[in-house]
Amino acid sequence: MNQRGQDIEQFKQYLNRRAPGRRTAIDYSSDVHQFATVCPKAWRQVSMQDIDAFVEQQHQAGLSAATVKRRVAALKVFFDYLAEEANDLSWLNPVRFKRHAGKQAKKLPRDLSDQQVAQLWSVINSVRDRAWFGLMLRAGLRVGEVVALQSDDLLSAPSVQQPARLRVRGKGQKERLVFLTTESYALLQGWLAMRPDSPHQTTFLNKRGQPLSANGIQWLLRGYGQQLGFKVSPHQLRHTYARQLTEAGMPLPSLSQLLGHSQLSTTQIYTAGADPQLAQAYQQAMAQLQANSSTQAPSGRPQLSAVVPTEPPEPPALPDLQAWAPDLPPALRQASLELLQRRLPGWKAQRRRQHSQRLLNALHGFWQWQLKQRPISEPGQLTLADLRAYQQQRTQKGKAPTTINRTLDSIMAILHHLAEQQQPVQPSVFRLKPLARPVCVPRHLSEADASKLESFVAQRLASSDPFIRLENVLFFLLAHTGLRASECLDLQLQDLDLAAGRLLVRLGKGQRDRVVYLSDTLQRALTLYLAHSPVQPTSALWLQPDGRPLTSSWLYRHIVALGLTAGQIKVSPHRLRHTLATRLLNCGLDITRIQKLLGHDQLNTTMIYARVLDKTLQTDFQQAMAKIEAQLVPNWPIPITTDLSNPTQPKSLPLDNYS
Repeated sequence: MNQRGQDIEQFKQYLNRRAPGRRTAIDYSSDVHQFATVCPKAWRQVSMQDIDAFVEQQHQAGLSAATVKRRVAALKVFFDYLAEEANDLSWLNPVRFKRHAGKQAKKLPRDLSDQQVAQLWSVINSVRDRAWFGLMLRAGLRVGEVVALQSDDLLSAPSVQQPARLRVRGKGQKERLVFLTTESYALLQGWLAMRPDSPHQTTFLNKRGQPLSANGIQWLLRGYGQQLGFKVSPHQLRHTYARQLTEAGMPLPSLSQLLGHSQLSTTQIYTAGADPQLAQAYQQAMAQLQANSSTQAPSGRPQLSAVVPTEPPEPPALPDLQAWAPDLPPALRQASLELLQRRLPGWKAQRRRQHSQRLLNALHGFWQWQLKQRPISEPGQLTLADLRAYQQQRTQKGKAPTTINRTLDSIMAILHHLAEQQQPVQPSVFRLKPLARPVCVPRHLSEADASKLESFVAQRLASSDPFIRLENVLFFLLAHTGLRASECLDLQLQDLDLAAGRLLVRLGKGQRDRVVYLSDTLQRALTLYLAHSPVQPTSALWLQPDGRPLTSSWLYRHIVALGLTAGQIKVSPHRLRHTLATRLLNCGLDITRIQKLLGHDQLNTTMIYARVLDKTLQTDFQQAMAKIEAQLVPNWPIPITTDLSNPTQPKSLPLDNYS
């Protein structure tokens, strides 16, 4: 073993001492080894640019953002360790965590729906497998905790006073007590009664009489999921346990203790998709809206057809990068394509072609404009005057400030990258200020138009035409959830939980997951659509009657056509989003809850979408002032009357008249 290999092995031993019983040592040492295979330099010679190249290589290899982030963290800890071991605190760490780890997606827990749980119970027929399945689903155990269970860890049987208790050796060598439901206790007892004799003390054994491994449970669970047509992992069962307890009203501190979390913030990650109060508030607001507008869907709900297994569609191919912009100078073309490669990992696979084309078109347009004004051969030759001239010229052409800023943000990203690579760039370009965005009022429909449009589409729910059913469900999805058009088009069947009345939006704008809820009318429209359009769980949810997937332009055209047919109402997918926000706000739904439904990071953004109507403002004012005046009556100031014969002189009144 060479010196570099010895350093990695000693690093692994150091991590084992620092975090015994954790996988950190195995994962981090493997990550450092991955870096060492692509960067043969001595440790002291590794630069920030070498870390850049490694991160870029990892992204191009298709690794997830979370994996790349962990490898960056491993390298940061490794170089800190080397500096400490060398007793050389002047040794600068080449890892810049914010630069190299990047912005991470905010994902919701990948829990299972109640329907999927019921399906799993129906196919797991092994007594042993039902026992460990019950422990993960009904007690929230990690897979490692299940395989580590000993025969004496079951501390007590259930009684009238308390449920059965189980000792669990958790993550980080922390022990905790968990409670077992009557069902999970009976399943465990059923397995223990038929467990074969073995010198091993672990509760669960494989067919050879050896301790069942975590990989073994993962393999078994994966097989059960494949029988049903969806993916399932042990950790999803733990997330499902947390979600179900949260929806049942368990306080967060109690749930945190059952899960074995040291920090409440960790438990919040598990329960981010479960908000029964928000779901109830949404349903109440939607019921009020439908009552006000008399929008009633036909009663009755048909049963869904069986899911037809089909191959999930391949993501659209990227544009031909080799043939892109041959008219540009090589350096401008290369810098643009490198920016595209850096941004690709942050885009959803189904949207990469669309985003790539938009970015390349914007960059090509800018460089062509620049070459006509003042020819350059390198991006670093741009000046502040060039960028300001572009702002001025595009503004005069009537382009929106948002569009101009978006293009220049891409140009600035190229220049920042060049500067970080220590390539020549005009320093003055970084003084460019973006154009101010105009203050716009929300583009919502009036309540009369919104009600008229909903009534028109609700009357069409009785149609058996698959094309009309597709239009209906898309309209109510946009109008009752506030999804963006791209979020709507990216939905898969596995994101839909009709039984629970909710929908998981994966990696929305800003790489954030969120949960939205389904109104009764929307659930009806969804059920009717799926009855004639069965799709595979990981396939696109929306298909045209001829089987082709939907596009953004198709969705836009048909929503606009619906509005015109309903009575010349000007509507678009995004206008329905504005309308929902405004309607919910004026129905009394708290603005922070609307923020959560729309997936906004900032409350100010939500206020752009939602507007308090004059009628609501008047009602709120009158109610608030009535409360204020009721409180102030006992302490109202002493009145002063005016002598009508001399209006300028107030008439003095004896104080004892008011004592």
